[in-house]
Amino acid sequence: MQHANTKKSGIIFQILAKELRKERERQQKSIRLLAYEFDIQMSLISRLENGVNEPKLISIWTLCEALDITPSELMKRIENNLPEDFSLIEK
Repeated sequence: MQHANTKKSGIIFQILAKELRKERERQQKSIRLLAYEFDIQMSLISRLENGVNEPKLISIWTLCEALDITPSELMKRIENNLPEDFSLIEK
């Protein structure tokens, strides 16, 4: 699904990518190790961490479980890194 404002949604995806990578690195796990431990495709982890395409909720949820964080914690981290007046909806 394409968002009306792809530039703004891209900001969210880039923050998501940064937060996922940061958490994985904080746990000192390589993409290869995380993929192996939890039977997740390395390409999926890489695509999410590089913000290559719009992630599916199930992919985000799976990676959150593998990293032992809740999806709501990840969303809060993303929200905290957005510009203060950020909105996808033009008002």
